[in-house]
Amino acid sequence: MFLYNLAGTVSSLFFLGCLVGLVSQIRKVRKRKVTEARGTELGYATQSLSVNGFFSSFIAFYAFLLYSIMLEDIDYYIFFTRLIASLATWVVLFEIFRDRLSLSQRAPFWAASIALLVALGALFFRDEVSHLGEVAAESLAVFATLIILQGGIEQIRKIWQAKCTGALSLPMTLIFFAKDVSNVFFGIVLGLELGWPLILMGAVSGMLKLGVAITFLLYPEKLEAEARVGYRQV
Repeated sequence: MFLYNLAGTVSSLFFLGCLVGLVSQIRKVRKRKVTEARGTELGYATQSLSVNGFFSSFIAFYAFLLYSIMLEDIDYYIFFTRLIASLATWVVLFEIFRDRLSLSQRAPFWAASIALLVALGALFFRDEVSHLGEVAAESLAVFATLIILQGGIEQIRKIWQAKCTGALSLPMTLIFFAKDVSNVFFGIVLGLELGWPLILMGAVSGMLKLGVAITFLLYPEKLEAEARVGYRQV
């Protein structure tokens, strides 16, 4: 029981840290837009941010948000923390939406918006969806992991192409990595039967976040001006 409480507490603390990391990311994007000379140019404020990467993060938060609604009794801790994280990630997607013109860069924002409306609808029709429970949660976990895998690879590819990390926040990346490690630990404590979704998502996401963190060493921010590929994602 002690190990369970410890793992749960550590996981919760790192999750709250993710919220701080997302706020840091939003502030960095807006700072680049307002204070830097090229801030008004399309694509610069969100340079090197992978819309797929952030959409995958949204899906990961959203999966557990929906799961909390489907439980017989709403888990308000999961509900409110995942709701806040989903909304914060939605704001990042909105910043990308405002900064880029192509449909592929804008569509995830609309998809996330619709998903949030679906969650709101599920909240008001809990009796009709609560029976989905565990099966839905496991399916969402696998689906979210696949989205995370695709999004993480795309984020690393985007940085590699641009040869700079652009507007991506290192503190956010490191906090997300720590959160993933804590989720794996928590999943192990729960046991494979109950904890495998946490282990699966945490392991895949953690390895990808570690890969992103390494790119900050390969492409220091001071080399941003020398980026081989332009920042326009329109």
